[in-house]
Amino acid sequence: MKPNEVHQILRNIGVTNLHHANTVTTSSTYLEQGGLLSRSFVEDHHLIQTPLYSDAENKNHNVWEWIFLDHIDIHAQTGRNKGHNQYGPVLFVFHLDLLLGLPPGSEVFVTRYNFLYWQSQHHDQKWTRKSGELARNINLGDLNKIIVIKTPSGKIDFPSRQVQIILDDPQRNISTGDNAYLHAEKKLRKAATTGKIDAFIKKRQCDEGCICLKKYATKLQKHFDLCYK
Repeated sequence: MKPNEVHQILRNIGVTNLHHANTVTTSSTYLEQGGLLSRSFVEDHHLIQTPLYSDAENKNHNVWEWIFLDHIDIHAQTGRNKGHNQYGPVLFVFHLDLLLGLPPGSEVFVTRYNFLYWQSQHHDQKWTRKSGELARNINLGDLNKIIVIKTPSGKIDFPSRQVQIILDDPQRNISTGDNAYLHAEKKLRKAATTGKIDAFIKKRQCDEGCICLKKYATKLQKHFDLCYK
């Protein structure tokens, strides 16, 4: 679908921002490079990213070269039931108009179902292919509808070299003994300076009842370090 078509449909259901969650390591690479990057871009340019359990599936489903965005803040939406975003504690927040400034030749796709269910789906069942179908079937907060963008370079530059970031505070230390939040904030700011990006980083303020701290507390140290180191 054309970016402007998806933009209008999302705007009509009340979407104002797009979101991308990732680990501190991968997010630092984004800041150093000045934009969101596909997994393929990072690999091809010998940059650093945190291995994900979904990497093999992304290659198998031919979405390794694409960039993923959510139309809601999943942590805020599901915090009472699921806690933090599983892809990482760093949340990049973009205005919906990001879709209107994509590089020429970019394509925007929207999943019919979350990637978790793709193994049982035929290829034609995975994607919403027409704007009319998307308009009829998407609702604000629908976790199945993931925005997937393919650009010619595999990169989406941060608009005006600025980006807003919400960073989770797990109230826990990484294996070095350093406070995870302070370590992550320092690393992200250093990466932003390297990339000459104005990064506006704020600590996440969870709604009452959010269970993210319980979830973070139960992570094995090696898995926790993958998120924050």
